[in-house]
Amino acid sequence: MRTLSLKNIFRLTFLILALTAWGCSTKKNTPVSRTYHNVTARYNYFFNAKQSYSNAIKRAEKDFDYNYTFPLPVLLVGQQKVISAVGGDMDRAITKSTDLINLHSITVKPERKRGKQTSKDKNFYNQSEYVRWVRDAWLLIGKARVWKGSYDEARMTFEYVLVQFPETPLWYESHVWLARIEMLNGDFLSAEDRLRSLSANRKYPKDKYFSHLLQSTWASYYYKQNQYEPAIKHLKLALDNAPDKALKQRYTYLLGQLYQKQKQFAESNKYFKKVVKLNPNYEMSFNAKVNLASNFQGGKGSQDLIKTLNKMTRDEKNTEFLDQIYYALGNIEQSKGDMDKAIGYYQLSAQKSISNNHQKGLSYLILADHFFAKPNYTVSQAYYDSAYNALDEDYPSYRDLEIKTQNLNKLVENLNIVSHQDSLQRIAAMGSKERDALIAELIKRVRDEEERLKSEEQEGRDRFSHFQRTQQRGGMNQDQGGSWYFYNQSSLSQGLAEFSMRWGRRKLEDNWRRSNKREVLDPNAEMAQLQDTTGMPLKILDNKSREFYLQDLPTTDSLMAISHKLIQEAMLKVGEVYEKDLKDYPEAIKAYEELGIRYPKGEYTLQGYYNLYQISRFLQNSSDEEKYKQIIVSRFPNSTYALMLSNPSYVQNIEKEEKEREAYYQNTFALFRKGDFAQASKLATEGIEKYKGTDVESKLKFIKAQCMGSRGDISGYKIALTEIVDKYPNTELAASATDIIRFIEQRELQLATVQQTPDDYSQVIEREELLSDSFVKPDGEHLFLAIVPKGSPVNQLRFNLVSFNVDNFIDMNLSVSIKELTEFVDLIVIEKFKNKDVAMEYYNAIVKEEGIMSTVKPENYSHVVISRNNYKQFLEDKAIADYLSFFRANYLK
Repeated sequence: MRTLSLKNIFRLTFLILALTAWGCSTKKNTPVSRTYHNVTARYNYFFNAKQSYSNAIKRAEKDFDYNYTFPLPVLLVGQQKVISAVGGDMDRAITKSTDLINLHSITVKPERKRGKQTSKDKNFYNQSEYVRWVRDAWLLIGKARVWKGSYDEARMTFEYVLVQFPETPLWYESHVWLARIEMLNGDFLSAEDRLRSLSANRKYPKDKYFSHLLQSTWASYYYKQNQYEPAIKHLKLALDNAPDKALKQRYTYLLGQLYQKQKQFAESNKYFKKVVKLNPNYEMSFNAKVNLASNFQGGKGSQDLIKTLNKMTRDEKNTEFLDQIYYALGNIEQSKGDMDKAIGYYQLSAQKSISNNHQKGLSYLILADHFFAKPNYTVSQAYYDSAYNALDEDYPSYRDLEIKTQNLNKLVENLNIVSHQDSLQRIAAMGSKERDALIAELIKRVRDEEERLKSEEQEGRDRFSHFQRTQQRGGMNQDQGGSWYFYNQSSLSQGLAEFSMRWGRRKLEDNWRRSNKREVLDPNAEMAQLQDTTGMPLKILDNKSREFYLQDLPTTDSLMAISHKLIQEAMLKVGEVYEKDLKDYPEAIKAYEELGIRYPKGEYTLQGYYNLYQISRFLQNSSDEEKYKQIIVSRFPNSTYALMLSNPSYVQNIEKEEKEREAYYQNTFALFRKGDFAQASKLATEGIEKYKGTDVESKLKFIKAQCMGSRGDISGYKIALTEIVDKYPNTELAASATDIIRFIEQRELQLATVQQTPDDYSQVIEREELLSDSFVKPDGEHLFLAIVPKGSPVNQLRFNLVSFNVDNFIDMNLSVSIKELTEFVDLIVIEKFKNKDVAMEYYNAIVKEEGIMSTVKPENYSHVVISRNNYKQFLEDKAIADYLSFFRANYLK
């Protein structure tokens, strides 16, 4: 913005004072009022709002911590680190713009001119806003909201601009920002439609500002979808119109990276050289030079590059970047065909990495890929595991890396089991002197390795101290700006680098400083060293003690049998990983054949031979297919596999039986759904016996249990469901049965409480006498029980019952107590009564008395009397439904 001269400032001040004096602060739409509001809005509000907005973006571009091992972002807007950094300034810009709109917007129409109206007059009269800076303020609010991450609010702001100010420069710019919001929300289809429609509109602004805005958005659109060729095209156009040096540097560097990804190394080098000429900060310049070296594809000049890079390793300023230098040296040696030297450089790259975990991950990954291709799976597993732990989830092939790492971890884990158990068996067979000498040698190796690691750790601390000193010297020359630490991206990045160097990558958890969580002591540490929660001796963890190496030795026949079983199982799993996960069929064949040779009668040998048969069929190797078939049929004649291979119709017969079972089950289920529970229960009972041990047995038992529940046999229903849970754990049926049991326990009292008239008793007794066989004939001393749901006002009910007893049965000296039956049911117990008849006299009086149980719904409680012997049984089995059935049959006749 142009600087105002002193003379112009005086004129402007005079104009403002004059306009104010003329009463133009009102919102009347006159030339004078419009001038007043435009001038005041521009210099009192919009200037400050734009200043806050521009300063925030400049600071974000200056402080943003680029990861140069990734392609740089086309746009910084939407980056999480940027959102947190610019929030304060963007809020100020929004506040100033909002105040501008509230105080200076003019939407009332001016008086029409007399006479004929020109098209210009008509357009002016039809405006929705007559203060230019109000329109600009709306656009600025939308842009500020995007930068601070408030995408929904920003979208509504831009849509308002589209409606209010059509076919203006603001209208076109709002469309571009809406496309950016759609991309940030992952809606690339809508973004493409909007950008194509805008680009096809011949009226869009052709100035450099809008051209840069549009082309950079197109470039970001293609870049985010890994479409590098069209991204390059639009990024070049954005570069041509870039408004400042920082953007030109970033676009130029990104073009070098994109050409590098396209394997167009000559073009990539051209742009990396341009980056160096643009005189960027040291880190960008350094990375551009390293990329120039990494792009080397053989031929002349390799020695000069190697010499230059080795010289860079000796420069103190490059301590933080040694990992990238060695990685570039590795790439050069790989391009020359000297993989041994390349491996050394890649290993150095990973070792020297201080704070750039992404670079460390790339170094490990290139080593992992090399050894995997050989194939040397054991070595590649270690490198893949390290790469997986170093790289972040935003790495493009992270999911593939995760799967490969998991597969190799599984392979190596089982290879280690075989190796470990073989070693234990070998050591167990040694004489005591030979064994002790071996253990002493192993302990010596452990101590030597600990010393080596301590030396490496000290070296890391020394590098960290040097890095700190370098950063402190650099920080003295930096403008801290007085901003809060967590708004300063430079400080945050430096802090993260220092943390990573000192501690490595640590999960956010308790005791994160400890690499070995076993060192965390608890109050029972002394006991923990002696035994675990089962009382069994704990394993000795000190690998420098003799006992550590003796504790797992299979020195008895039973321990040796366990060891052999572990080896067999691991050998089968090794073959399965080769076959199913890695698709390395030659290695799978070797693994399965080794299992058959080593354990010809082993538990897993048959499965290994059948897998070999399947591999042979897949590879269309008919001779091996026949060979493995004969081994299975001759050595395992009664196995399912042998029957299947020797009898061509075996599979068809099995399938026929499966269809028959499924049809039987579906028929039974259909009867149950129709409500024919008697017939469904009958078929289920017969099917359980007929198809015992098959896949439909559990389903038929579930139907039988459901039939019991439908007849009101709550006790039998619970027993049948419990049997399903116990016999078929960890199945969907068991889970469903558990849920039903839980529901019954919660609602058993309500389900069992039947409010009936005396006329119903004869019908109920016949059924309930059959159901109740858990209790003895009622005799002797009795108690009265009020059975109520948990949460009932039991103290109030107890008071009501005590009052009732005082008024009507004071001579009996009855006591009233509260007892928990289950977690869902309470008992109010009144005792004691001499015999059944006395108890029933009390029961009948209670039933007739109104108001005692008024605080509980009638369907939610029951009154019963119970003999002392049956009360003990009732408390033990908690069978509410059973006892209510027994009570009705034996007391209410």
